[in-house]
Amino acid sequence: PAGDSIIRCLEKELPFSAPKQSWRRVDFEKHSPAIPDIENLVVHDDPNTPDFFPAHNSACSNKESFYLDPETGFHVFTQYALRQRGRCCGSGCRHCPYNHENVKDKAAKIQQPAFLHEEWIVNNEERSSLFSLSSANGTTKRTDQEMKVLFYSGGKDSFLAMRALALDCITTPSARFSLVLLTTFDATSRIIAHQDIHIDIIVRQAKHLKISLVGVPLHRTTSETYVQRIQQALEMIEEKTGKKPSALVFGDLHLDHIRHWRDTSLGLNWRLEYPLWKVPYEILLNDLEKSGVVFSISASETESIQVGSVYSRNFIHGISPSTEIDIMGENGEFHTVAQVWTVTRERALGIGCV
Repeated sequence: PAGDSIIRCLEKELPFSAPKQSWRRVDFEKHSPAIPDIENLVVHDDPNTPDFFPAHNSACSNKESFYLDPETGFHVFTQYALRQRGRCCGSGCRHCPYNHENVKDKAAKIQQPAFLHEEWIVNNEERSSLFSLSSANGTTKRTDQEMKVLFYSGGKDSFLAMRALALDCITTPSARFSLVLLTTFDATSRIIAHQDIHIDIIVRQAKHLKISLVGVPLHRTTSETYVQRIQQALEMIEEKTGKKPSALVFGDLHLDHIRHWRDTSLGLNWRLEYPLWKVPYEILLNDLEKSGVVFSISASETESIQVGSVYSRNFIHGISPSTEIDIMGENGEFHTVAQVWTVTRERALGIGCV
């Protein structure tokens, strides 16, 4: 099938998927209210699983340079020791306090939140710099003062949210803002749950779209919470840009329990935006088609839906009403990857010549 050939071509360039061993679905009754992120989770709920988080905290409190990793028995540098060094060594240390600034292949090595791709305004070229970051030192300052962070998984929903934000920018130029994509992924496999795509795919998307991207690796053997990890990422963004994010943006469509979790877990400290909330599916599908981007099924929990299939009107028409499958996969039946490089950046974002 055509979808299979697309996936084979993609796999030749970048890793596409991995065995589903790093995460699983959230059982809300079991994990509520202390549950991790719904779309990008690594669950740590087994008391027998080694946990390096308290071991590291204790070592730092005692101003120790190392601690023993409870899983491997290896000595691991503490953040305290790395701060004494005064610079990033470029090795991708687990507790690097320097945002991995000297790491060459960040997508493969970072263990802490860090920028995987950066887009900065050059020579105040406003029309070519939609969403680009402005420097805190004032040399590339522009009129917009806001910076939003879009939680981005590489699929159609977060892609549609990005297009909605782009539309806001071009229809209300006075309200333009910088945008940073934020993607969480498994620190070991470098795979995004539940999209089953490699972080390299997200980096490729960000580079094509010319939008800054922050990667947030989630460790399996730690009791550090998802919200703590996101807090670290947002603080890193503010430190790097000199600007505090004004809003966190999500591509949720209509699941009330997911929005409630976000509102109660993240909404206390940040303004949350849901540009696609309760938007009719027909409008969303029309916007997907208008973008011209090819979308492929990257993961499926349903036997009738094959990984590699192209997500399109024909795909939707092939879904039997008797299966009760949500045609947008909102209940986790399937996930997609947006091959944004199949069209120009301008068409993908819907920004014309901006």
